[in-house]
Amino acid sequence: MTRPGAGFGARMAKRDYYEVLGLARGASTDEIKSAYRRLARQYHPDVSKENAKVAEEKFKEISEAYEVLADEEKRRRYDQLGFSGVESDFGPGGFTWQNFTHAQDLEDLLGASPLFQQLFGSFGGPFGGFVRRDVTRGGDVEIGVRLPLRAAVEGARPTVEVPHSTTCTACGGNGAKDGTALETCPECRGQGQVRRVQSRGFAQVISISTCPRCGGAGRRILEPCPVCKGRGEVATREKIELRVPPGLEDGTVLRIPGHGSAGRPGGRPGDLYVQLAFEPLEHFRRDGPDLYSETTIPLSVALLGGEVTVPTLEAPAELKIPAGTQPETQFRLRGRGFPRPHGGARGDLLLTVHVEIPRSLSGKERELLREAFGGEARPVGGRRESLFRRRSS
Repeated sequence: MTRPGAGFGARMAKRDYYEVLGLARGASTDEIKSAYRRLARQYHPDVSKENAKVAEEKFKEISEAYEVLADEEKRRRYDQLGFSGVESDFGPGGFTWQNFTHAQDLEDLLGASPLFQQLFGSFGGPFGGFVRRDVTRGGDVEIGVRLPLRAAVEGARPTVEVPHSTTCTACGGNGAKDGTALETCPECRGQGQVRRVQSRGFAQVISISTCPRCGGAGRRILEPCPVCKGRGEVATREKIELRVPPGLEDGTVLRIPGHGSAGRPGGRPGDLYVQLAFEPLEHFRRDGPDLYSETTIPLSVALLGGEVTVPTLEAPAELKIPAGTQPETQFRLRGRGFPRPHGGARGDLLLTVHVEIPRSLSGKERELLREAFGGEARPVGGRRESLFRRRSS
């Protein structure tokens, strides 16, 4: 499948796009992207060991092939009709860098390196006046999720429903009815910019500006898609399972890349940001990795000692109360708090003990207390050093 090279001049014969990328016709999307990234790195003019002009032509050739095969709708038309199926997507002179909508994939590959800046940074790059086409990244989506406090100890995998926009399947994202080809803008002839020359004496002033007719897209929709009304995207809701690791604090924001709204044309989708809120649990208070709580014990246990069962975030635990425990004594249960997000020892549970004083006593109880303590209880030194003080005999 060859014909003289539109978009490259007559110097190179136009090759089948699959052949250009070294792929079989049934190649997957991931295989197409992988092949392009490998060849783009190999033939970028700044790193290629070949003649600079040859490298430029090869780099442009593989980019044209990628532009078609990475787009589901363009690939379908190419598979059915060959080059004639995608000619309308490019200008009269064939593929130019103005038609390349996947600059983000190269940015992913080359980052902010001088290679990328030289290729896509501004007008007048190494390929004869390429201006990076505006690729719109999809919008970010923010939601909040409430979880039980125990999820901060054990972690959780809740499923959330996320409202966002996705590429319209009826038009393939180009906004035109049934995904039909877009018209090349007659004002800028598909370049997305208009060039005006003014003579001032012996000098010429050249001004370049965004095409007012197509807004810099180089193409325009003749008949909008009735499903998305020409926007190229539709509202949808997506169910996503979140991974909430143990130890996160209330208000933590999780970033889920690529699960925001769809980008166009060919832009990356936005990200999803999830803010976590842990529901408070009665009788518990969190402070960093530590947990605070309170419990009340009988007077007899405070006086004589014993074991009581106390609640924790997990299973109840046995707490040993020594004899003579004073009211408001704080006990530390090590390792019963929250995990630390970055590892290390788990926090503690700090438990404050209140002593229950009976509001009334039976006659027998009063008699036993008088006998045990030798008479009436009385305060000492203006404060209670102990619950009762034995009178001097």
